[in-house]
Amino acid sequence: MRIEEADLNTLKTAQRRGRVRSPETQELIEAIDSLVPGAAKAVVVEPGQTPQKVRARVMYAGKAAGKKLQAAISGDKVLFALKEERRRPGRPRKNPL
Repeated sequence: MRIEEADLNTLKTAQRRGRVRSPETQELIEAIDSLVPGAAKAVVVEPGQTPQKVRARVMYAGKAAGKKLQAAISGDKVLFALKEERRRPGRPRKNPL
């Protein structure tokens, strides 16, 4: 066995575990990459699909794109946007004295 240095960008773009992403998933990843904070997009559920499965695919694509998403089902659409990161205030520290 020989171990050598590798480019991190190559690792991020390489196929993982032999899995080939479908064209639909690739399209979702591109849409997620183009999202800006404060904007949302929607996927229309087509016949033969369920909103739950479409939402799961959207969340998978978000994970593959390295983005945290919020998604909701509304009628025959799955709406998604970048998740707003809200920092919770920490607990006050005890006085060490």
